[in-house]
Amino acid sequence: MTNVHISNNAGTADVIAIPSSGPKRKGRGKTTGLSIQKKRKKSDNGKLKVIIPPDRTVAVGPGAKDFVTELSVKVLHNARHDVKNWKGVSDLAKDRIVAHMLDSFQLPDIQHNRDTILQTAKNLYRYRRSRLHDHFKKFATKEARLQNMPEQVDEAEWKFLVEYFSSDDFKKMSERNKSNKAKQEMNHICGRKSFQAVSFEARDTNTNTGKEPNFQKFWEMTHMKSNGHWVNDASAEVNDTVKEVVAEQIQEIEEGTDVDPIVNDAFMQIMREKAGFTRGQGSGIKPANRRFEDEIQEQLEAQQKEIEEDRRKRESLESKLMEIKNQLEEERKNREVMEARLVREQTLLKEGVMALVSHMQSSMSGLPAAVFNIITNSSGSDEGSPTNLIDKNWFSNRDRSPAAYKRKTISLSPSR
Repeated sequence: MTNVHISNNAGTADVIAIPSSGPKRKGRGKTTGLSIQKKRKKSDNGKLKVIIPPDRTVAVGPGAKDFVTELSVKVLHNARHDVKNWKGVSDLAKDRIVAHMLDSFQLPDIQHNRDTILQTAKNLYRYRRSRLHDHFKKFATKEARLQNMPEQVDEAEWKFLVEYFSSDDFKKMSERNKSNKAKQEMNHICGRKSFQAVSFEARDTNTNTGKEPNFQKFWEMTHMKSNGHWVNDASAEVNDTVKEVVAEQIQEIEEGTDVDPIVNDAFMQIMREKAGFTRGQGSGIKPANRRFEDEIQEQLEAQQKEIEEDRRKRESLESKLMEIKNQLEEERKNREVMEARLVREQTLLKEGVMALVSHMQSSMSGLPAAVFNIITNSSGSDEGSPTNLIDKNWFSNRDRSPAAYKRKTISLSPSR
């Protein structure tokens, strides 16, 4: 297996390893994104942090590598290769890629971020196609190419690519790109890291301004080796020219004036803008465009307003839930107080009855035992009520015949 990585235009990440035709050897295979999933589980909301500045179409900061790695995996899973180029990839596949990235990273759902995701995905897709073309060129005949299908594509995709790479239109385009690449005079030392990621990491953090190096300093950072030598004479010539132009203009300004805008203007005069980007700054940065910046600002403000509204709704809901919780707690306390009062009243009632019985016992010590039992037992049950018990005890100690009952009734009735 031969490990490959994305180009410096796409950011920093590991991409799919291209299998070689030789014997297998130990090494890293294709990236599956498991490390990203673990990081997401550890985060508070299941999303990772990443920064996409409003004036750039690349991810920067500590989360840029994870961003590109995860995007590479999603492009592999969704974007098929049985089309001529990225434009031929279905809109459904692109929508799935964008939706996953917005769900995986803490990014406002605005058009600028969506465009950045798709632009980076396009670079990754093109790079993978380039690696597939490298695999295609290892074999001399069409039959050998079809028999040696790489792991990342299925049979239908590889058959399409073999036909497409063999076409005259593709060969002409490939030769033209190869010729343009050979004309590139100035190399850089950034490797796999994007220019904008390098500039962002070099920003001023000591004064909390976040100011990034001017174009001339940035040129040195990206084209001068650690030993102080330029990568080539063309890079050194650009730097010297910028310094000469700046030196002439600095003489005419007051002391203490910020020279960075002057340096940047001089650099752009020499390098010139080309095809929508500033030369020497790498891809991912857009030329100054007030309308574009205003649109981005409006989108960010709308997103911030939506976030603030969601926060207010959440706080209102939490307040209502807390109020309900307090009410339930108050009701619980009141119920406990009532239960305690009921128990206390029952206890007092029982003690009162016992005291009454005790008093009656001392006051009625001369009464017959049967009568006293009637009174004391009356506190135990309804059946032991004084009237019922008197009647029962009366019959238990007297004649129970009807004639006797009649005599008792007559004797108890009031005299006329």
